[in-house]
Amino acid sequence: MTIEILTLKVLNDNYAYLLIDKTTDQAAVIDPGSAGPVIKALNNKNLNLSHILLTHHHYDHSGGVRELKKLYPESKIAIHEDDAAHLPTKCDHKLADGDLITFANVAIKIIHLPCHTRGHVAFQVGEALFTGDTLFNAGCGKFFEGTATEMLSNLQRLKTLPNITRIYCGHEYTVENLEYAHQADPDNPEISNRLDASRIAQATNSPLVPSTLSLELQTNPFLRLNDEQLQQQLKTDNELDTLTSLYKIYYGTTP
Repeated sequence: MTIEILTLKVLNDNYAYLLIDKTTDQAAVIDPGSAGPVIKALNNKNLNLSHILLTHHHYDHSGGVRELKKLYPESKIAIHEDDAAHLPTKCDHKLADGDLITFANVAIKIIHLPCHTRGHVAFQVGEALFTGDTLFNAGCGKFFEGTATEMLSNLQRLKTLPNITRIYCGHEYTVENLEYAHQADPDNPEISNRLDASRIAQATNSPLVPSTLSLELQTNPFLRLNDEQLQQQLKTDNELDTLTSLYKIYYGTTP
């Protein structure tokens, strides 16, 4: 893949991502919650913005869209059709599951994951997966507009991707999520080891994204809902009840 991925920290704990085609000096941005860091990166690298890709409509992921579209009027805004009406500006492409967007001769695949919002999607770019607020490092997003059953289906779908898939999530919650994961599954040494390493990385301002699907399958309880040890700890006997119990631990409420 000829695309370079640049991680941008925006707002309080959000991530935006620039996909850069060095051969043409074109860039696509995923989830620009704020325009400032995106514009700075584009200017520093002398790039033109061709695509604005949104995993969902929430303002902390789309707040920079209007300003970016004004500065780069040829850029194309893309969001799932179920979230398009929530944007403060008109989108150029209404996405559906399985759609492909071409950027730098690379196909970006749309994976519809309804729950956090009705139109939430992930963007699959080669071995990279941009998961927005569906899948975090060691956690998953809130069920604002959907159900536990829908999120279970989403998580099961993501588990079928290759283990080498690199996970680029929408927020930096790694240490906090691992602390909850350790609470839910205290006898899992992989979680303890990752928590220790992540605390060190956070203290030294080292990046915690991307993760990998392989690492998440070992340390993210939301991808281990059928694990007997986890179910025993939570006193559940099926994946849906395990998901609900985990959600209550993470968010303090029943979905």
